[in-house]
Amino acid sequence: WTQHIIYMIVNENCDPLSPDQTTMEVFPHLEEVGKEYCESLPNPRLIKTHLNYDLTPKNPKAKYIYIVRNPKDCVVSFFYHTVGFVNCYDYDDGDFETFFDLFMKGEVDFGDYFENLRGWLDHRSKSNILFLTYEQMKENTRECILKIARHLGTLYERKLLHNNEEMLRKVLNGSSFNEMRKDLLRWSSKRSNKHKPFIRRGIVGDWKNHLTIEQSNCIDEKLAKRFTAEEIEMIWPINP
Repeated sequence: WTQHIIYMIVNENCDPLSPDQTTMEVFPHLEEVGKEYCESLPNPRLIKTHLNYDLTPKNPKAKYIYIVRNPKDCVVSFFYHTVGFVNCYDYDDGDFETFFDLFMKGEVDFGDYFENLRGWLDHRSKSNILFLTYEQMKENTRECILKIARHLGTLYERKLLHNNEEMLRKVLNGSSFNEMRKDLLRWSSKRSNKHKPFIRRGIVGDWKNHLTIEQSNCIDEKLAKRFTAEEIEMIWPINP
């Protein structure tokens, strides 16, 4: 979602990805394509990574945007993601309970969620890092899009607001759930009817339909061990 928002912001006319384009083409995943590929991209280079802060390449001229989702919704979304990518993961018939245990141990793709969040949270005050939550973006998409544009450069913010916010409306529409559910091959490989679509529900709080009370408490306990009550309140003022 955020990738597509950023792509439209930097795109001259704020157009969404066309049906014959893919996110990987315009916004490659560092861990998949490697350093040399990313270095060959034209400016402005758009690069996605799931790396921890300490492992992420640093450049004072780079702009970093970190998006975190409540771990309860994250584990649910990541489960459907993992099951759906049959060619990437050997988990086609895997169950949620097992996946939840692996997630809590940090034994899923991209490692430990809590360690990743800890590292980026500790550096959120750096001027070239924008720290946002998925929940913030859902609650006030317009304001978050403007924050992203402002972070990338005031030129982009002015572009969105120019001419009675014409370009901002294009970005809001193009990144909406209904629009992104169209032409799903822009975001992922083709999935069988057996699996949920890549753009599944996109809501806050879907974890309540999947997690047991014990699983929910387990996440709460893990958060309490790794973060202060003030930090948790700052990230999620209202518990999703």
